[in-house]
Amino acid sequence: MKPSKKTGKSTGKNHPVSFEDYFSNTWLTLVVLASITFTVYARTLSLDYTKLDDSIFIVENAQYNSDAKNIGVSFQRGLFNPTKDAYYRPLFLVDFILESRIFGIKPAGYHFTNLLFHIISVILLFLFFKRIKIPPVDSFLLTLIFAVHPVLTQAVAWIPGRNDMLLMIFFLSSFLLLFRYLEKPTPVILLLHSVFLLAALFTKETAVIIPVIISGFLLFFLKCNWRKMIFPLISWVAAIAIWILVRSTATLAKNWLSPTEMISTGIGRLVVILQYLGKIFLPVNLTVFPMTEDITLIWGILALTGLLVLIVYSKSYTRPLTYLGVFWFIVFLIPVLIVPKTLNDQVFEHRLYLPMIGILLIISQAVPFNGAFNPKIKYGIVFAISAIFMLQSFIRTSYFSDPVTFWTHAVNGSPHSAYAKTLLATKIEDPAEREKLFEEALAIEPTLKNLNYYYGKVLFDRKQTDTAEIFIRKELVNNPIPDAYFLLAQIAFSNNKFDSAAVNLEKVIELNPLDPQANHNLVLLYYQHGQPEKSRQIIQNMQQKGMAVGNDLLQMVNGN
Repeated sequence: MKPSKKTGKSTGKNHPVSFEDYFSNTWLTLVVLASITFTVYARTLSLDYTKLDDSIFIVENAQYNSDAKNIGVSFQRGLFNPTKDAYYRPLFLVDFILESRIFGIKPAGYHFTNLLFHIISVILLFLFFKRIKIPPVDSFLLTLIFAVHPVLTQAVAWIPGRNDMLLMIFFLSSFLLLFRYLEKPTPVILLLHSVFLLAALFTKETAVIIPVIISGFLLFFLKCNWRKMIFPLISWVAAIAIWILVRSTATLAKNWLSPTEMISTGIGRLVVILQYLGKIFLPVNLTVFPMTEDITLIWGILALTGLLVLIVYSKSYTRPLTYLGVFWFIVFLIPVLIVPKTLNDQVFEHRLYLPMIGILLIISQAVPFNGAFNPKIKYGIVFAISAIFMLQSFIRTSYFSDPVTFWTHAVNGSPHSAYAKTLLATKIEDPAEREKLFEEALAIEPTLKNLNYYYGKVLFDRKQTDTAEIFIRKELVNNPIPDAYFLLAQIAFSNNKFDSAAVNLEKVIELNPLDPQANHNLVLLYYQHGQPEKSRQIIQNMQQKGMAVGNDLLQMVNGN
């Protein structure tokens, strides 16, 4: 039976419906992709915080998030610290301000929006593949691989991983709008394209690469007349200029790398490209807290070899989309390569969220997508791989279920990470295991921030005060934190060194004027050692700062 050209309905009785026919309905395809994605990652809705940055942005920043005025402030400060941070991600901060109105500090809501962002990204990716003339069924299969690939689990299951998803949402939305503009130029479409590009820039610095990627597609793949790109080009310049202007007024740390330093760092970290390739093609060495030295290169070498063989065998090296895919993958990884170890030493897998599309573009031009295989073989291969990926992603999601589980997997996957060992030690209850982890971390990185303090506290709890003091003072050399001075005050008090205890409590109050315990202890210390006038002065200072002072303490100091 043949379909009518006018109605598209069957004209006979025995016309079979092919697998490809199902993908002629875009809405049905999108529902299928969204349903599969939701099913694979539904368990993320029950996850807790991992205590890797997520609780900082939501729990510790609860007061900041509660003030709507900070939406504007977010464009004038760094990500983690208002003045001592090189990361500039204002829309990331704004997102938490807006969502905190709905979810407060409960993690379930934020995990829901992470999953929602991933589903939106999957939908936009399918539309993008179709827009660049990849057949609908191939667009579905490639998007399916992306939706369930275990290397992207961290982006979905770890709340801060949303930044890469937001970047992709703004980027692909901007790209799709530009396609629409080139077909039917209107000022409104061009304006929306520019707004989404600007949103991408305010989401992550990587977005400065987007115009380069777009230009490559328009000129070398779609063969777009350069005259049509004049107004889009002007809009790109305007968007980047606005971003640079606003960013220049922000109170960021001034630690820009010179071009020489960037090149040197990038060359030294080229091995990361191989490691990431291995994680995409042979995802057997995934970890929640990846360190370069703990990732074997064998999988990356095998992946690169296999990819080159696939390209040569398929003769896809003659197709522009193959080169654009390689360009896409490498260009979006450049920011990862040039980040110095002093700023970030991890090669997190969520950073592959955008670069992975480049690999999918390469694959779209090779076997089994180039028509050389029977379609049933292609479907069998992709569905079998996707089923394995679904299972992996489903299992890996549980690795992010709570802090102890997360940091246990971090230590197992990255045994050379002193930070992972330190964080796990702070989360477990077994004193012997905690001490062992601290000692292992000290052997790897003895100057790691907070590590000497944590270990000193363990020794203090075991009544080894002299040794504890040594480690606490080591911490203070590079990291003068109030908690360390407070512990020194406790050590001094236990050794009857009251003057030293007072000096250290004063230091705590200098660093954290509103510390109630330090203020209270100092009042008692001065009073008990015959200096009631100093006690009264501290109480007066507390009252001036709006701190609560108990009646018992007031009566004692005032002699009532």
